[in-house]
Amino acid sequence: MPKINRHGKATALTDEQLDQLIAAAPSDCYRTLWILQRWTAARIGEALALTWADVAGGVVTFRRATTKTRRTRQIMQSPHLVRELAAWRDEWARMNGRTPCGDDHLFPGRFGPNESLTRQAADMALRKAVLNAGLVGVSTHSFRRSLAQRVVRQTNDLRLAMEITGHKSLGSLGEYLGVDEDAIAAVLS
Repeated sequence: MPKINRHGKATALTDEQLDQLIAAAPSDCYRTLWILQRWTAARIGEALALTWADVAGGVVTFRRATTKTRRTRQIMQSPHLVRELAAWRDEWARMNGRTPCGDDHLFPGRFGPNESLTRQAADMALRKAVLNAGLVGVSTHSFRRSLAQRVVRQTNDLRLAMEITGHKSLGSLGEYLGVDEDAIAAVLS
């Protein structure tokens, strides 16, 4: 069941729905944030805490101080993310009047690169884009659920999904691996 009025689980999206949602992003900042979440399974707090030093060398490093599990997690950057980060770096420099330093926030807040974009601002932008894209049950956690399900669907490798998402147990990962509602309806009919 999809998430409704902040109740339930975030909907996992298909690749087409993710593309549609990202195309509805209100700015390059949100577009990059959502692409980063799409290809790293980052929680919103983890993504917003990133600095430019955390996305160097073809790897995204989620520092243990910012992860729910309090363990550092590193994810290789997908080619999609590499391209997006390069374009965002140029736009970031144009917006801030200088090239980003390692300790500058990847997604700066309204007071500049020394602070991060807020969760509330990210959530509000996503809600507007979801409405414009005509999607239902989507939250900032949908990117995480979507990648977890994609990995399992494509590889059938639960350990790989755990490595990417940073889950400590198969039980906690299992909460992300929803069952297709059409399959449930077929069994019950």
